[in-house]
Amino acid sequence: MNQVQVVGLNHRNTPVDVRERVAVRVDQTRGFLLQLRERPMVDEAILICTCNRVEAWMSGDPETALARAVALIASHGGLTPEVLRPYLYDFRGEQAITHLFSVASSLDSMIVGETQILAQVKDAYRVATEAGSVGKVFHMLFQKAFNVAKMVHTQTKIAEGKLSVASVAVHLAERVFRDLKEKRVLILGAGETGELTAQCLRARGAVRMTIANRTEERAAAVAARLEATPASLESLPSLLCDADIVVACASVEKPLVTSGMLREAMAVRGGKPMFVVDIGVPRNVEDSAQSIPDLYLYNIDHLKGVVERNLAERKSKLDAGRVMVVEEARAWVTLQRGGA
Repeated sequence: MNQVQVVGLNHRNTPVDVRERVAVRVDQTRGFLLQLRERPMVDEAILICTCNRVEAWMSGDPETALARAVALIASHGGLTPEVLRPYLYDFRGEQAITHLFSVASSLDSMIVGETQILAQVKDAYRVATEAGSVGKVFHMLFQKAFNVAKMVHTQTKIAEGKLSVASVAVHLAERVFRDLKEKRVLILGAGETGELTAQCLRARGAVRMTIANRTEERAAAVAARLEATPASLESLPSLLCDADIVVACASVEKPLVTSGMLREAMAVRGGKPMFVVDIGVPRNVEDSAQSIPDLYLYNIDHLKGVVERNLAERKSKLDAGRVMVVEEARAWVTLQRGGA
């Protein structure tokens, strides 16, 4: 009998340097799913890949599916299965379903209560559906997960006053610059995360903003909504010289911003500090840049202090949400067994 299963890794036990190696870009997802799904051993497959997790969801023979997922994720990251295995979890049946409901409801997120993950799960489901790797089992299960997420957010109010990755980045910027009103902001990447961060910065007073993206049309569209200035990544070195705050969240395979670029920019700035938050996975900024004087560089794993505060503030809502997803997963399994 086919069993629902997830094989993956996330921010809880996997450092960013491993997560960025195994991250699968959107344009690579279809090919990954075609390799992952091999009937009759793996009948259905969905890949959820965000800055905090890579998860292969499968319905099929558990042991065959496990071996296939581990081999593909490791190979994609240029790693051996033996190196990757210590970071992986393998949830099956009710445990996997509980995990899915928790992920979709943002109970398993780095920033508990954030709403971006639900949109990301929906996108993963859509891409897999278009690739032909979703059948009856995952169609019903993921629709249920979306409903559970809505119920958890409605009943627990866990998203009220929420902290997002974007708001955490702004919080850190305010620790470097108390007043953001006169600071020049450079956003690298015109995706959802970049736009959300730009909105948060604007809400805190930052108005001198530039949006740089590989696709200039996309940069122009986002810049128009934010009353910002669009720019091409080809002018990145000069853009860095003028930036007080840099938010790097572009989709790249290797660092977009080198230590050399930042050293030159800091020399031009003559001792004026620069705050750089790299929330891209893979990372956008070379890690060696952390040694540059007057440069404050944070990546997504540096947000943990704020994350811990977020968890403490939301503990009662988190506990209530967890009870709900466990009950909903148990009821789902019971229903499916009754219909078998």
